[in-house]
Amino acid sequence: MPYALEERFKLARDTLLKFIKQDIIKEIMTEKGTAEKGSIEEEDTKFTKSGEFSGFVILRDVSLEEFHELRIGARKFKIYTRLVEGDVIAYEMPSPAHTYVAGYLIRLIGNWSHYLEVGPELDMTVRRNTEYISDVSVEPMQPLQPGQQQDGTGSVSQPRMIIEIGVVEGFASLHSLAPEYFSDSTQTEFMQVYLSIKIFPRHANNTVTMIATIYLRNNEIPARNQRNRRLSANARANPTMTRIQNTTPNRVISFGTSPLDRRTVDIINSTGVRNDRFVGFIQPADAICSRAGMEEYQVNIRSELLFNGFPGGVPQGTANNLNIDLWEIQQIILRRLGPYEP
Repeated sequence: MPYALEERFKLARDTLLKFIKQDIIKEIMTEKGTAEKGSIEEEDTKFTKSGEFSGFVILRDVSLEEFHELRIGARKFKIYTRLVEGDVIAYEMPSPAHTYVAGYLIRLIGNWSHYLEVGPELDMTVRRNTEYISDVSVEPMQPLQPGQQQDGTGSVSQPRMIIEIGVVEGFASLHSLAPEYFSDSTQTEFMQVYLSIKIFPRHANNTVTMIATIYLRNNEIPARNQRNRRLSANARANPTMTRIQNTTPNRVISFGTSPLDRRTVDIINSTGVRNDRFVGFIQPADAICSRAGMEEYQVNIRSELLFNGFPGGVPQGTANNLNIDLWEIQQIILRRLGPYEP
């Protein structure tokens, strides 16, 4: 690897480490109070409109083919990269919390149905010169017809569900992925569900903020006179349901052991999520996620969404819903997240 390029990877790694250890949010407040880029490497450090760190630009004007080669170098420096309109962006680093949450979800979903293929780090080309690497992807296993042989058509993955986990990557950056995951590219045209899990740094009192957000391609929520506080993806077309944009969260749930600060609440509200669809341990008086099976802290995903386009529909004997108990994920994070960094 050329020396100059190696230095860019090192700078990207060091920038990510800085944000992990200090939970830095570089922002310059304008007279109107909006966040602008601060200066580590001003033009290369990326922030969302809310001021959250969203990545470091390693190189610009890179093709897909060049990106695939550069990813080999990224592994050497232990950083996760994605390609966004030709920019190679470092946005996350491997960590025990990230790895074990992904591993748990892969096992959970794979055991729920043997007709689903579930795996990590899938390359997803969402548009020209833009490629994401999803943390967890879920796709139905295409059955062979009598006498049919494997012909390689499955080499182009078309997931029905994507899960992204952010430790360094901010909530707003995770939210920004929804439009691309619900685009009509070859790889995303069958996508039905996008779930993001944001893990914040450990606080001095050993508590941790955690947020799960679910997005649906066909995004319906109960009409205002039919509110339902369950974290569920069971919305079906009927007069009591309201259709909203699929880039607006269907549900946001705070499932950590710390309530949310005002700034995080403001960022979540800026996504357009309806108040009654933003639930969980938001304020100190709210019920904390303290045990398995709490109704407020369940993510239920209809099986028909995961088997969208599957020949014959949902396989016989499959449960109506995939259930993800957020308490189980919370416990993994509490065990695996690094200590408080003063």
